[in-house]
Amino acid sequence: MRTGILAALLAILLPAAARAQSVVELQPAQEEGRYTVDAAVNGVGVLTYYTEENWFVSMSSTTYLFLYENGYIRDDEVKGLTTLKMPDGSSTKGASFVIRNLRIGDHIVITDIPAFVVKKQTVPMIIGSSAFSSLGDVTREGDRIVIGDLEDVESIAGIVDPVDSLRIAAQAHLEADEYAEAASCFSALRDMGALNMLTEYQYAVLLNLLGRDEENIEVSSGWLASNEGKSLTMDYWIHNGLGASHARLGNNAEAIKNLETAAQAYYSLFNTSAKAVKAGNFKDMNLGSTLYHLGRLYAAEGNVRQTENCCALAAKCGYQSAIEFCDRYKIKY
Repeated sequence: MRTGILAALLAILLPAAARAQSVVELQPAQEEGRYTVDAAVNGVGVLTYYTEENWFVSMSSTTYLFLYENGYIRDDEVKGLTTLKMPDGSSTKGASFVIRNLRIGDHIVITDIPAFVVKKQTVPMIIGSSAFSSLGDVTREGDRIVIGDLEDVESIAGIVDPVDSLRIAAQAHLEADEYAEAASCFSALRDMGALNMLTEYQYAVLLNLLGRDEENIEVSSGWLASNEGKSLTMDYWIHNGLGASHARLGNNAEAIKNLETAAQAYYSLFNTSAKAVKAGNFKDMNLGSTLYHLGRLYAAEGNVRQTENCCALAAKCGYQSAIEFCDRYKIKY
């Protein structure tokens, strides 16, 4: 079998008796002049339209997300973004992935076939004439596509860098509140050395949220080594997460240090101070949460003065747990 420059090959798995000729039945669709074909992607039947345009295989984003989120498309099959030339001559961005098993009709099975996600595509999947002509000599006979002399051929589509598609998948999982799945995508990006300032930050915040403390400390420390001082917002959340992770692991001294740094970053972000909070001129729930947990850590260390100071400031921010704590222990705020 030949090895193409883009390294994307089709392997056609057919019984010997069927290799001389194969027929794919076209079914008239509800829309006049359109046809569907019987097709399945990785064992899942997908409503598939046929087009005589010079096109290969494309999928709507809705269908792709369903298959991906239910495990029918794996992370290692997601390849990246590319520019697609549409049949009408226009261009669009599309994510590239590999269909490991595409069945067409009764017995045509194509393995490891590149395909693309087209955001504006409204039908689940499209197979174009290019896909069929790649398989061998093709003729259209009414409602049938007849493929003669099938043989292994190179795909006309390429596999591109997987980084962008993994980032897309991570953001999709984040938007769906699927934090473990998003973290898995970020972990894959990290293994590839492809995390940037934003994605590594998102990964660290997720690890804290998921309670994966040792991982969070490792990732967050690496982020700070390269990026601290570039974004006060990110500095706050990274140090806040580090404080939480160290606290859960019982490293109170490190937890206190990071939460103190987080609070200072927040003051700087909003050009305010502890004095302004104490005077009632600045209230914020995020800051209140940080200060309250800092106060509780000081309490565990037996530092009464700092406990009362932090919890009083947290109460002035309107943080309810701090208000209840101060009321219980008669702390003025």
